[in-house]
Amino acid sequence: MSTDNRQLAPFIHTEKNAPYIYMTFLASLVPCFVYGIFYYGLRALILMLFCMGVFVLSDGFCVRVTHRRSRGDYFDFSSLVEGLLLSLMLPPDTTLLTALIAVLFASVITKQMFGGAGCNIINPACAGRLFIELVMPSSAMGFSYGETNSRFSLMSLIFQGEPVPTPDYSQLTISELLTGNFPGLIGTACFICIIAGGVFLTLKGSMRLYSPLSYILTILVLHPVMTFVTTGTFAFDELVVYLLSSGVLFVAVFLLGDLTTMPSRFASGVFAGVVCGVLTLVTKPFLSPMVSLLSPVLAVNFLSFVLDFFSKTMSRRKIRSREVDVS
Repeated sequence: MSTDNRQLAPFIHTEKNAPYIYMTFLASLVPCFVYGIFYYGLRALILMLFCMGVFVLSDGFCVRVTHRRSRGDYFDFSSLVEGLLLSLMLPPDTTLLTALIAVLFASVITKQMFGGAGCNIINPACAGRLFIELVMPSSAMGFSYGETNSRFSLMSLIFQGEPVPTPDYSQLTISELLTGNFPGLIGTACFICIIAGGVFLTLKGSMRLYSPLSYILTILVLHPVMTFVTTGTFAFDELVVYLLSSGVLFVAVFLLGDLTTMPSRFASGVFAGVVCGVLTLVTKPFLSPMVSLLSPVLAVNFLSFVLDFFSKTMSRRKIRSREVDVS
């Protein structure tokens, strides 16, 4: 008779549940949130709060209509996270109507149609931002400087201004690139804020580093190579400008670090990051900056469960190959 009193528990109890992860993710976005208000003023604050509020209302409405959750004892922080994440990827002069369309697409089509929080196979914020970039590109080109006389200007939230092309970042200094002191998206420009959020997520255990690190390393290695192939010179200054101004770091930390839509295993996570980096650089000369930046993320989101399946299968085969019949 066995004297082993150990039992297999039916559940694993941990403090890192879904609300904890989403709360830490929301806290990691606070530096970018504060930066957006500081640089672009009141219109950025209203735009971010609007996206968060509409996302919460849209998710709540869908949950009630589908009767997915009968009790109200669980607050879905994912709505706040995805609403804020989406707004940080918008230009500061985006109208509320454009933001509304992006949020509804992200909430209803991308998230709720797949079962709600934790069930979506692609990142809702990324999909919503890419949707308006493809369907109504002129509405997502409201770039502007954070000038003193425009901090309280609210007309851009209602009336669509003239489309402003992405400015040339090659003339910026390192200090401007690090602090985000240039026209760009609301929360993707400040290198210091993004790194602070990534460090916080890592310390709290709410982000896997497999995909983000492999993604950045792929761009660091291949960008100079592709530049040399096309121009015949190694332009490392262009690499620095691209990393600090294009939103690559924001994508690496807050989109590729997502626990829901990215692979959970080491091998599949590294492979997904490499594939995302290669696709980003390959499509960069042919597509708009945001499309080449976000479409590879959605591509690896679709492949995540497949990559995890094959990674798990291969690891099981290795374990079985090491088994020895001792009978």
